[in-house]
Amino acid sequence: MKLSTALLALVAALQAVAAPYLHAQGRLRSRQADNGIINIPSPVEHTGKPEQCAGYKLDKMHEHDSGSGFDGTLSLISTCNAYGPDYTTLKIQVRHETADRLRVRITDAEGKAHVVPDDVARWPKIDEHTVTADESNLHIEVQHEPFGFKITRKADGEVLFDTVGHPLIFEEQYVRVRSALAPGSHIQGLAQHSDNFTLPIHEDGYTRTLWTRDAYGVPGRTNLYGAHPFYVNQKVGEGASASGTFLLSSQGMDVKFPNGTQVEFNALGGIVDLFFLNGPTPADVARQGSQIWGISEPVPYWSLGFHSCRYGYIDIAYVAEVVANYTAAGIPLEVQWMDIDYMKDRWIQTLDPARFALDKVRYVIDQLQASGRHMIVMVDPATFSGKPNVSVESYETLRTGKEQGIFLAYDNGTLYEGVVWPGPTAFPDWTHERAQAWWDAEFERFFNPDTGVDVSGIWLDMNEPANFLPYLEANIYRVSAERGMPPLRPLPRIIPRSIPGFEAFTAGENISAPLGSSGGGGGASGAGGSEGSTSMQTSGSPSASQSADAAPAEPTANVTRRSLTKRQTQSPLPSTLDDYLSPALDSKWLYPPYRIQDRRAPPSSAGDQAGLKNISDFSARTDLVQANGARTYDEHNLYGSRHAIVTHNSLLKRRPGKRAFTIARSSFSGTPSSIWMGDNLSTWGQYIQTIRQMLQFAAVSGVGVVGADSCGFGGNTTETLCARWAWLGAFNTFYRNHNEISSISQEFYLWNLTTVAARAAGHVRLQLLDYTYSFLQQHGEDGTPALWPLSWVHSEDAQTIGVEAQFYYGPHLLVSPVVEENSTSVTFYLPATRYYDFFTLVAVEGAGAKITLNGVGYDTMPLHIKSGAVVPLRHGTAMTTAENRRLPFRLIVAPDAHGAAHGYLRLDDGESVDMGDSVSDIRFDFKDGTFRVSGTFGYGDCHALDSIVFAGQEEKIAWIDGKACEADYDAKAKTLTVSNLGRKLDGEMTVELK
Repeated sequence: MKLSTALLALVAALQAVAAPYLHAQGRLRSRQADNGIINIPSPVEHTGKPEQCAGYKLDKMHEHDSGSGFDGTLSLISTCNAYGPDYTTLKIQVRHETADRLRVRITDAEGKAHVVPDDVARWPKIDEHTVTADESNLHIEVQHEPFGFKITRKADGEVLFDTVGHPLIFEEQYVRVRSALAPGSHIQGLAQHSDNFTLPIHEDGYTRTLWTRDAYGVPGRTNLYGAHPFYVNQKVGEGASASGTFLLSSQGMDVKFPNGTQVEFNALGGIVDLFFLNGPTPADVARQGSQIWGISEPVPYWSLGFHSCRYGYIDIAYVAEVVANYTAAGIPLEVQWMDIDYMKDRWIQTLDPARFALDKVRYVIDQLQASGRHMIVMVDPATFSGKPNVSVESYETLRTGKEQGIFLAYDNGTLYEGVVWPGPTAFPDWTHERAQAWWDAEFERFFNPDTGVDVSGIWLDMNEPANFLPYLEANIYRVSAERGMPPLRPLPRIIPRSIPGFEAFTAGENISAPLGSSGGGGGASGAGGSEGSTSMQTSGSPSASQSADAAPAEPTANVTRRSLTKRQTQSPLPSTLDDYLSPALDSKWLYPPYRIQDRRAPPSSAGDQAGLKNISDFSARTDLVQANGARTYDEHNLYGSRHAIVTHNSLLKRRPGKRAFTIARSSFSGTPSSIWMGDNLSTWGQYIQTIRQMLQFAAVSGVGVVGADSCGFGGNTTETLCARWAWLGAFNTFYRNHNEISSISQEFYLWNLTTVAARAAGHVRLQLLDYTYSFLQQHGEDGTPALWPLSWVHSEDAQTIGVEAQFYYGPHLLVSPVVEENSTSVTFYLPATRYYDFFTLVAVEGAGAKITLNGVGYDTMPLHIKSGAVVPLRHGTAMTTAENRRLPFRLIVAPDAHGAAHGYLRLDDGESVDMGDSVSDIRFDFKDGTFRVSGTFGYGDCHALDSIVFAGQEEKIAWIDGKACEADYDAKAKTLTVSNLGRKLDGEMTVELK
C-alpha cells in the first residue's frame, strides 16, 4: 500500500509541528550518532563501574529461635551507583530448610524490590520447613565487613559458594552476586541454551544470558526460549561430588564466569534468594532442586507415542492423507498435529472455514480417535486485535478478552498491541484475576468435545512472548504489511484422491464443500480469509527464516535502528505518526542502565549510552504494569510459564479426570508443561546439539518430557540425516517430526531409508514404552532425572565429562547415535562396566575407552543395557499405544558382574489424574540365581507376562513354584529364555535358575 504525495506531505507537516513541542517536553530523547546508529542516553544516572563498589557490612545479627539460621541487617559501606541508586539498608535471612538445602535471602529493608510470586510455582516460604544447623549437611560462615559468606559441605569440606572478597551490589535495576569457583568445577544448567552441556566457562567472556526470546535456529552462545536460573557444579574423578545453586529470580540476567574461576549473577533487579543444594551426587542435586520448584505434571501414556506435524498442511484432507500414509508405510503414529494453518487468518480459537471447516475437522478427529489416535493443535497467546477494513465484531476471543480487561495495556488503559501471525495483536495478561476463567470459557467454546474441536492436548508456541516488532516504536500496521501478516493462503483445492480410513473425503470434491456433499467446483474462495494463488508457495508465504514459529531472521551485529525520517517516509499509514512520537524513550524500564547480553539487544558501553536496542525489541514492552501490580520488566521470563499453567488448568477442566498434555516453547523453573526445544535446523550439528539441550532440561532443570523436532524444523533435511534422526528422536521423551512450510516435506514415509528407520525405531520405542512410562513415574515422584549424562552415571570416570553425543535413556539404556552424514560406523565411549547389546543381549565389557562399531544400518542404532538392570518390554508389534497396551510383557534380566539386577514397572490406566489404589508398582530383583517379582498389585487390568530372558547365563534349568518350566538356551548369546509363562503381573512370583 502506498500513500499519495498529499498524504505524505500531511504526515510531514504534522511531524514538523509536533516535534518541537515534544522535544521541549523532554519526550524525545533519541539522537543521531555520527555512525548512523541512534543511541539513547540512559535515563538513570550511574557510574558503570561495579568494580569500585565497596559493598555492605553486617550490622545486626541474631540467631533464629528455631536454631535453623539467623536474621540480620546489612548497611551500605559507601555509595556505589554502579547502575543506579543503591539500597542503603538490606535484610538478610539464612535458613537451613532441609538437611541438604540452605537458603540465603537478601531483600531491601522497605520491601520494594521485586519478588517472584508463587503463582508460577509453590516456592518454599521462609520458615515453612527448617532443620537446625546441627542437623544440616551444610555449613555457613559469614564475614561482617565487607559482608560475604561461604557455604561448605560438612562431610568433605568442599566449598559450594564463596562470596568473601566479592562485594554485594544491590540496586533497583542491578543486583550482583559473585562467588569463587573451586578448582575442578564443571558447571551444567542455566537453561535454555544450545551450548555444551558442561558449559565452556573458561572461554573468554563466556556469558549465559537468561531472557526468554524467540530464537529461530537455536543459535549458540545466546539466550533462547526458556529461563532456568539453576546450575549443577560437578566434580568428576577421584572424590567425585556435585552441588547445586538456584537463584529464585525472574529478572533478566547475565551469568558470567570471569577467568573460569568465578560465577557472577548480574540481574536487572529483584532480590537475592539463593538456594544451595548439598548433593552429593548429581542425581541427588536434581531431586533436591525439584523440591524447590516442584515435580513435572504426569503425562498420559499415549503422549509418549510418535507425533507428526508440519507448518504447511494446506487443508484438513491433506492432514488426513498424512495419517493414511503413515498407516500404509507401517510406521507407528500416535498423534497428528495441526500448526497455525487451521486458523482463520491466524486468529487463535478459530477455524479457516474454507479449508478446515468444523464438520471436516471433527470428522478427522473422530476417525483418529476410532483408531486409537489423537489430535493436538497450536494455540499462541497473541490474539488478533483488529486493523482497518477488517471486522472483529464476531471474534469472541478478542471481544470477551477486551470486555474483561484481560489484555496487557498501557497505564491509561489503552490496549498494548504488537505484531504476530495475524498481524496486529494483543497479549493476554495471565496475572489477571479473570484470566483463568476467560481461558476456561474459550476452551469450553472452541474445544468442546460435542460441538467443537475435540483435541487431546494443546501446543503452546510464541509464548516468550514473541513479537515481530523490531523495535518498540515501530508501527504495527506498517510492520504487518511489510511482513505480510497474515500470510496469503492457497485457494481451496479439489481433493485429488480417496483417502483410506477417511472415506468421507471423496476424490474430486472441493475441500470447501460440506462434508459428504461430493461438491465439485473450481476452487472458489472460502468464507473470510486472505486468499492467494493456487500455488502452495504463495507470494505471502514466509521465507525459511520466517516460519510459523519464529520471529524474523536474527539481526546482524551491525543492524541499526531506523532514523525518524526513514520511519516517516517508509510508513504507509497516517497512524504511523505514533511511530516517531516516542514518549517512553526516557523510561528506565525500557532502557535499563545495565544491559544484559540479550541477542536482540546488544549491551551498551559502560557510560551513559543505553545502546542500539532495548530489551523489549521483538517481545512485549517491559514498561507495562500487569494486573498483579508487577511490571513486565520484572516478570518477562514468567510469561510462558503462566501461559502454560493457565492452559494446563483449562485442559484439565475440559477433560475432567484425565491428565492434561500441554507442550510449550518458553519455560521457567517449575513449568507444568512438557517442553519442545524450539525451531532447530536440519543440520548434523543441530542433530547432535539436541542431546545437550535435552540433558539440560531432563537432567538439570527437572523437565521429564522434552524433545526436539526430529529431522529439523528449518531448512531442508536429507534422507540419511532424517533416517538417523528418526532413531535419535525415538529416544527423546517427546518424539515429533515437525518442519516448516518453506522446507521440503519430511514425513518419514517419503524416503526409503527414513521409512525403514522410522518403522524400526517406532516399534522399539513402543516396546520400551512401559520402561519409559515407569522412569517418568519415578521422576514424577521425587525428581529423579529422566535422562542422564554419562558423567552423572559414571562420575568416578573423569573422561565422561566430555562425552556429549551419548546419554542414558532412563537409568539403564545407553544411547550412542551415529553422528556423521552417510556413515554406517560410529565411535563411542564405553565406561568400565558391563553392557548388553539391546538387540542381541550379547555381553560387551566396557573398558573406559572408545570403541567403533561398523555396519550400522539405518534400521538400527547402537543401544546397550547397562548391567544390573531388569528392563520390561512389550513383546510384539503395534501401531498405536492403545494396541501396545494389549501386548504381553517380556522381561530382560541383564545382571552385573556380581550376578545382580533390579528394575521397576508402573502399571495403571495411563490417563487418570487420580489413580487411587488402582495402580501396580512392581519391583524386579535378581540375585544369586533367584528372580523375584514383588510390590503392590492394585491395577485391575492385569497384563500378561509372556517370557523372561536372562542374559549372561550358562545353561541352566528354570524352576517356578517348584516345577521345572520351558526354557531355551542360546549358547552364542548366552541367554536363557523362559517362555510361555501364562502368568499375569498381578502378584508375587519367584523364578530360580539351577
